[in-house]
Amino acid sequence: MSRIVAVVGTSHSPMLGMEPERMWNLRAENDAAGEYDLYDRRGAVRTFEELVTAADGRYDDELSLETWNAKYDAASACVDRLRKDLIALEPDLLIVIGDDQEELFTARNQPAIAVYHGEKIETHKPIEMGNALLSQVQRNLGMDGEIYPAHPTAALHIIEELISRDFDIASSSETETEGGFGHAFAWVVGKMLKNVTIPMVPVLINTYFPPNQPTPGRCYDLGRALAGAVDSLPGDLRVAVVASGGLSHFVVDDELDRRILDAMIDHDEATLRALPVEQLNSGTSEVRNWIAAAGAAQDLDHRWSEYIPAWRSPAGTGIGLAFGLWT
Repeated sequence: MSRIVAVVGTSHSPMLGMEPERMWNLRAENDAAGEYDLYDRRGAVRTFEELVTAADGRYDDELSLETWNAKYDAASACVDRLRKDLIALEPDLLIVIGDDQEELFTARNQPAIAVYHGEKIETHKPIEMGNALLSQVQRNLGMDGEIYPAHPTAALHIIEELISRDFDIASSSETETEGGFGHAFAWVVGKMLKNVTIPMVPVLINTYFPPNQPTPGRCYDLGRALAGAVDSLPGDLRVAVVASGGLSHFVVDDELDRRILDAMIDHDEATLRALPVEQLNSGTSEVRNWIAAAGAAQDLDHRWSEYIPAWRSPAGTGIGLAFGLWT
């Protein structure tokens, strides 16, 4: 039967889509302008100014262009390393665990967990937002409107196996919106593995939108169930599971990020199950994708990982960039 040969975790931030001098500054300006809610480490919404006051200069030394460039280069090297490692492992199938940000699903129908079993994967086209820079960043993240191979046979088997393991899985064979798969999935096939053809089964977790976000424990159980589904998948396929997203953002919580990565390295299931849901808001909610990957990696060995807290403003906004491989 088939088997999981690798579990990968990768961030997919716009901060990886263009050099810091242009993009990191722009994102910091977005933070200050209040374009999205900013949550503190206790899960409370704060203004940008409140976060600056609370930080009391803690991040000032992190905001030079030299520091930004060094972190950007280190993260880019991690993406290249993951690409080379995955290619060397020769997977026949990717199971990509990501979140949907109203690219496929809308408020009319927002499943907690869904598996796509369509014939093809079409990525979202760049959104024209009156800003050519942002459109280019989207292209750099893999959102190019291209079509990639899916694996409906494997997807249907996974759905059936998850149902048999008491998961009430939503299924989809076509997109609900006019767009395609968003950056969580486009990043993997359109950027990290660009020009490498490996069929993909997308597994979508509702990380962002209350009220039906799965708990950390449920996400871990999903990963274990996916591993079981792969074990019974016909065809003797070599399968790579990829968690796309995270870690903490838009406010960086490096303590939380390190606790999550350490727990994954040590196979500390109890810590991952007990992560406080009030801290998994907004962008940090994508941690759920990594928790599911941790469940799938329970029987694998940690090979390498790297964590890069990328602060971009005196308020501590940015992203905890993380990358890792288990085999």
